[in-house]
Amino acid sequence: MALGVAAALGACSEGSPTELPSLAENAQAIKNGLPWDPWTQTTQTWTRNVVRLGGCTGTLLNREWVLTAAHCFSNGASTEPSTITARLTLADGSVASSPGVELLFHPRVPDGVDVALVRLANPIDPGVGSLPIYSGTTASLIGKTVFCAGYGAIDTGWACSDSSQCLSGQFCKWGVCMTSNDGTLRTANFTIIGDTDDPVIWYQFQVPNMLGQLELPGDSGSSCWDGTGLTGVMKAGNPTNYNRQTSAQAFIDWVNSVATPAVLKQVNKPGAACQAAQGGQATYSGDGEAFNGGSGTLKLLCPIPRPGEAGFADVVDVPRLFVFDRHPSQDVCCHLQSKNPDGQLITTTQVCSSGASSAYQSLSLPSVYDGTTWSQFNLVCSVPGSATLGLSGIQGYRSRLSKR
Repeated sequence: MALGVAAALGACSEGSPTELPSLAENAQAIKNGLPWDPWTQTTQTWTRNVVRLGGCTGTLLNREWVLTAAHCFSNGASTEPSTITARLTLADGSVASSPGVELLFHPRVPDGVDVALVRLANPIDPGVGSLPIYSGTTASLIGKTVFCAGYGAIDTGWACSDSSQCLSGQFCKWGVCMTSNDGTLRTANFTIIGDTDDPVIWYQFQVPNMLGQLELPGDSGSSCWDGTGLTGVMKAGNPTNYNRQTSAQAFIDWVNSVATPAVLKQVNKPGAACQAAQGGQATYSGDGEAFNGGSGTLKLLCPIPRPGEAGFADVVDVPRLFVFDRHPSQDVCCHLQSKNPDGQLITTTQVCSSGASSAYQSLSLPSVYDGTTWSQFNLVCSVPGSATLGLSGIQGYRSRLSKR
């Protein structure tokens, strides 16, 4: 497995092999894929989840987790997650981005399962809410045609032995001068064939395809879609006749256990469960809401019980939090935290309401992971003081506890 600059292809949740668009009319216009705007296409809408991930491509499996290749991170387990940034191009052309907060490698990376997951500090709502992974065997993929999308490099066609032989702004890879991706997502159809070294962990593409296309540096970590799920993660290749992906069979169980862990309990709690922790006293309504009746900002701490009957939950998130923001210039801002017995805090980024309103607003918070069984889970909110429009506070919240 080569280490260095590479990127990944995306995954999809819609379409089927019979719906794969023809690329023949674009054969002369490009060398490494059809330029693709996922927001104007009505097929292969899974490509709305494909992100740029530094020198690699990644795929949003849901709003928090990005699937990519382990070799995209040359420092391995010592890589600081906050140095990783995922960027998703939105329908209006703007870019939503988030740093990472957790980086996990498949436990069988040394055996060639070249797969990693990045959890985002600030969840990004993808074009498709969640993407499944292909549930069949590697053998059942042989002969399938899949649709792939990524932010790979651009092959200039000029031969080289080192980057000094290429023009300024280009680099030498696989004996060919290449330029970094220009920010355009590109796609191609490939037919899967068996891998000669390990036909279970890996599969290969029959490349170049009839249009002379193959995946290039910058497409590492990418995935493809067969009509039912993501079939694999791009691992390696060369400039003429070789592309290899890690097959879904090798990583589906691990990825699902992390990105969609088993839910142990979901609980709805009224705002009255929240207690004043700093800044004054809370005021409670007769129907269970918690308000800040004072003039200054009030910190509310809302406990999230941690079930232990089926093993202690180690992941907590709040998919819905209902708040009242009635202050003209200040917002209700909340985050999740886990507090260890030694006082160490694991906290998420803040999520805030937007603008004053007499009605409630709905917020969704990023998750917290903490494997220490004695840690306490809490929702913490900063609530502005009273205003002309009324009192601000917490109406209620739902906590969801899971175990990886």
